[in-house]
Amino acid sequence: MENKKSIWGKYELKNGENFQFEGGRTLVFVRRLTNGWMISGKTQNEISNQLAFEACEPFQPTGDEAIFQTGRSEVLHVQPALPLKPVVLRNNKTINVSPKQSIKLYLAIPLNVQFYYSQADEEHLMHEVSLDILSDTWFGESDNGEPAFSIGQRVSLSPEDLELKKHEAFCPVKINNNSNHLLELQRLIIRVENLSLYQTHNQFITSRLSIDFKGPDQISNLDFSTDKSIHGDHPVLLAKARNPVTKTILGKSFYFIKHLTQ
Repeated sequence: MENKKSIWGKYELKNGENFQFEGGRTLVFVRRLTNGWMISGKTQNEISNQLAFEACEPFQPTGDEAIFQTGRSEVLHVQPALPLKPVVLRNNKTINVSPKQSIKLYLAIPLNVQFYYSQADEEHLMHEVSLDILSDTWFGESDNGEPAFSIGQRVSLSPEDLELKKHEAFCPVKINNNSNHLLELQRLIIRVENLSLYQTHNQFITSRLSIDFKGPDQISNLDFSTDKSIHGDHPVLLAKARNPVTKTILGKSFYFIKHLTQ
């Protein structure tokens, strides 16, 4: 196999060849079979300081492998992706945005890795796994909320201060407080299904999300775009949004925890 500048993209594996993907807390083994693929993965205790997809010695089956009968094509596509559910920032810092003011935030979002046979489209997806351990959470009230993943407090006011890991992308967010109320940022949901994923130099970056806050009881205007000052002149598109949007949409972005007093 020829050397690649990036681990992402197309590979051709001959019958019996073994490869492994390593990134974040995930190790995935891939073996080409006569008419398909064997894929086996495990979670590591330590976070890997690299992203790699390379030939390896034959791995010993443990009984947990998945077999995919896909036919004679020897083509395998390895692609990055954003998480399968929205992600929620739980903020323990005091971040307030005054009326008619705005703030820029940068979040760290762990990536997924996807394995496709023959061609990289939904029909040919074999396996997808998160490169980190994401905790399930709930966004909103108990009767009208939605499931999501928590990314804790991985947020900064500057991309340089975020200290991204190899398996993470930074997500630029601009919040405009267009209300007459003080915006106290408590819990923020990012609908990653609407974000595309890019690469600039050696860094992963999502679309920029702009949120127009209209008030605590109103849904927000959401806009997804690239910004030359952040993405540069020619960002490389790695993955299109799972649910692409062509114009500004509306959505709930904030959850304000109610404080009960006697």
